[in-house]
Amino acid sequence: MSQLRHPVSTCATRAAQWKMWLFKVFSVIYAVAVCASEDNDATTYSYRESESTAPPPFEPPVPVLERTSSWSDVFSSEKVVLECKATSSSELIITWKKDGSPLGSGPNLSPSPDKSVLTITASSTQDSGNYTCVVEGKKKPSQTKESGPVKITVYDPPTPGLQLQTAWKDVFEGEAVEFRCHVVSSTPGWTFTWHRNKQQLQNNPVEIINGDGSSLKINPVRQTHKGSYTCKAHLTSRGVNSGFSNEVMIQVSEIPVPTLKLVTKWPDVFPTESVNMICEMQTDSADWTYAFYRDGTKVQHYNSDNLSITSASTSDGGSYSCSGKLKSRDVYSTKGSPLNLHVDAEKPTLTLTRDPEYDVMFAGEAVTFSCAISVQSEWTYLWYINGSKVTGSSDKLKVQIRGTADQGSYTCKATRGQNSAFIIDSSGAKQLKVQENKPKPTITQQPDAKKLYVGENVSFECKVENSDGWSYDWYKDEASIPNNSNSLKMKGLVLLNGGVYKCKAKREKTGFNTEFSDQRTVQISEIPVPTLKLVTKWPDVFPTESVNMSCEMQKDSADWTYAFYRDGTKVQHYNSDKGRNLSITSASTSDGGSYSCSGKLKSRDVYSTKSSPLNLHVYDAKPTVTLEQNPAHNLMHSEDSVSFNCHVNVSSGWTYLWYKDGSKLDLSGSKYNITSVATKDSGSYKCNVSRGTERVFYSSYSNKIKLNVEERPKASIVLLTGWSDVFSTDSLSLKCEVKESTHNWMHYTWFKEGERIDSFNVTHTVTPSNDPDQSTYTCCAHADERPLYSKSSDSFKTKNLLLKRRVLLSISGCIVFGIAAVLIGCVALRVFRKPNGRDDKMEEVNLFPTMAELKITDVPCPLVEYITDASLNAPAKEEEEENGTVCSETTPLPITKQEDQAATTDNQETTETNGGLSSFLK
Repeated sequence: MSQLRHPVSTCATRAAQWKMWLFKVFSVIYAVAVCASEDNDATTYSYRESESTAPPPFEPPVPVLERTSSWSDVFSSEKVVLECKATSSSELIITWKKDGSPLGSGPNLSPSPDKSVLTITASSTQDSGNYTCVVEGKKKPSQTKESGPVKITVYDPPTPGLQLQTAWKDVFEGEAVEFRCHVVSSTPGWTFTWHRNKQQLQNNPVEIINGDGSSLKINPVRQTHKGSYTCKAHLTSRGVNSGFSNEVMIQVSEIPVPTLKLVTKWPDVFPTESVNMICEMQTDSADWTYAFYRDGTKVQHYNSDNLSITSASTSDGGSYSCSGKLKSRDVYSTKGSPLNLHVDAEKPTLTLTRDPEYDVMFAGEAVTFSCAISVQSEWTYLWYINGSKVTGSSDKLKVQIRGTADQGSYTCKATRGQNSAFIIDSSGAKQLKVQENKPKPTITQQPDAKKLYVGENVSFECKVENSDGWSYDWYKDEASIPNNSNSLKMKGLVLLNGGVYKCKAKREKTGFNTEFSDQRTVQISEIPVPTLKLVTKWPDVFPTESVNMSCEMQKDSADWTYAFYRDGTKVQHYNSDKGRNLSITSASTSDGGSYSCSGKLKSRDVYSTKSSPLNLHVYDAKPTVTLEQNPAHNLMHSEDSVSFNCHVNVSSGWTYLWYKDGSKLDLSGSKYNITSVATKDSGSYKCNVSRGTERVFYSSYSNKIKLNVEERPKASIVLLTGWSDVFSTDSLSLKCEVKESTHNWMHYTWFKEGERIDSFNVTHTVTPSNDPDQSTYTCCAHADERPLYSKSSDSFKTKNLLLKRRVLLSISGCIVFGIAAVLIGCVALRVFRKPNGRDDKMEEVNLFPTMAELKITDVPCPLVEYITDASLNAPAKEEEEENGTVCSETTPLPITKQEDQAATTDNQETTETNGGLSSFLK
């Protein structure tokens, strides 16, 4: 059995292999045909890379870098020459590097024409580094080779140091000075130049010391030599110059002339008195010693700056002068101007006087003693009482008598000088007698009242014990009153009479004043005028509204009672339980009028005038409240804005109350703005106003305004391209329409990926040229009547159109070649298959189902999957729609990207109607 069935099985197997082989051959042929057709397609771009064999890269020689200049350590402004040596240099490109980085161009770099030689003019220490050169062949491709580094170090020229060899900078004419300039450098051969005030010195003695410095000596010094000295260092062999050294200032002065002064401050001297003179220079006087001369004869050699005469006599008089010598150097000055000294033959006398000249003085009085001398110059006075010294140094001694301890015998002396003081003999004595206890007057007032009013009378009396010889002074607010008697009377008081009163007594002959009496304060006031105020904050009220008024004085309001008047008629009397308030609980038109009030002092019969009038106006009806809408459309659409204004025709201080469909809204203010209306905002609106706290007053309701809000119509995108059109075109046609709306839509705005595109027609065509990749589209419609614009459509996302065409061509090609393969396979079986008693048939796989089979089975059509994607074009949720593209009444705005939405599933009915997939579904 197995041997008989083996040929049949082999034949069947071979037939299946032939069928698969033929299928692969036809697939290859079809692929080649498709590629050929793609080469002719206007929307397909391809190219074939040419095959070429690249030559091996050129490998240049390794260059050698050499420094051809004399030194690698250079100073600023010196030059360094580097040469890059390499064989076949004419075929090479040479570049330079510094510290591994490419070396750019600059004014301090001078390369040769072939770049093989580089001249570097060092400008700063930043030019220091490791330099290399890189070579590369001119023909491409080529490799690069880099030389070894050459290190270049750039130094700033050293700054020389300048020192003054002499011990002083301030010199006098005729002296000598010496400077020394040196540099710290390992490079030999430095020379120096000298400068005064930045100007180079000429023809001055310059001497080189040890080869590393120089000295400048000036002898003798003159005024022309003063100034600021500096030096410079020069490396002449290499053309290197340093900057200026530090400055050394030399001051050249003339030898000063001394000045002779008296330490004692008087030029007239008395016998036995000491005299002290001092000789000094204008500056640095301590550096000098001095000699003194009298009438040209030296009386003291160079030593100190003082000349002292301990006990003068007439022989010490004369013309004195001095000269100076510098302590550290042999510098001598000339004599200064002379000073004349006069010595009297006798001492002066003193005269003592007293003011006033009363024999008896009182405690609290003051007396002045004066000590006079015939020669008035720098005297210090000494005072004595009963032979004991008292404090005082001027020529006057003022004694403020405190008691009997200040009485006694007074004398004075005069002295001047410090170490050996000169004292004049004592003056004659003056006697002083003192009586204890300074009196204090008493003051009384009638009537004894703290507060007085205009028109009253008052009198004061001032008394002093032991009043013989006394007169009286009166004071009001520290100002004197012209009255010398012991009483002061005032009738018909006015405001100016108010103040603080006191008195004191004095003696006519001595001018001695007693202490002040105690003070009496008189307060005189006008009767105050009350002020009537509204406690409520509005002067115009409405029927049933409450009103509260308050009458009060500026000061001491609690001491007064009040009466109230309306149009001159008293409506509330004094001593009312209501105090200073007048209340109207429910106003009517009869309560309107001119109100005023007056006050009465509780303790005395003092009445004030009436206050300024306060006008109260009471309306005969409640205020009118008007509600206005802007814009005044009865029908609004979602996303519109609307504003309500609640207006009151009179008065102020209102609180606004808002209502919708009879329910109170949580709002305040006279305006209610809705920036974006929704259907929930539909309803009937009204308002009213109120004011007051304890008793609240409400107005009538305003007119009602009914607001209707409808949803704004929404646009949608429809795919107009049918299934039969895909074989003849590679574009899609989209249409923007507003369903369930009879509105006259004028033009449309299209958006691609949220960005506005230049298309205003109802349709928009998508081609591979304007949308090579899949994109998301939305649109909205516009009209010239309300609503002026629609909501933005849901997102519509297309697939790659070029891939669509390729898939359609592939499917059709597969069907054609599949049928041909079946036919060829059947012919081959008939030729190669041997007859058999039993025909064993293998179960064949239907590789290419017919359109009828596809329709019967649930296998999805591939064309549907590639043109539209149901999962991508699914309708968006409400949340996504709210965040999508928004159209406005003006220019359409950009929208945010939504999730991709397709039209195949949602618009299947429309597609079938337009002939779109009918031939494939049947």
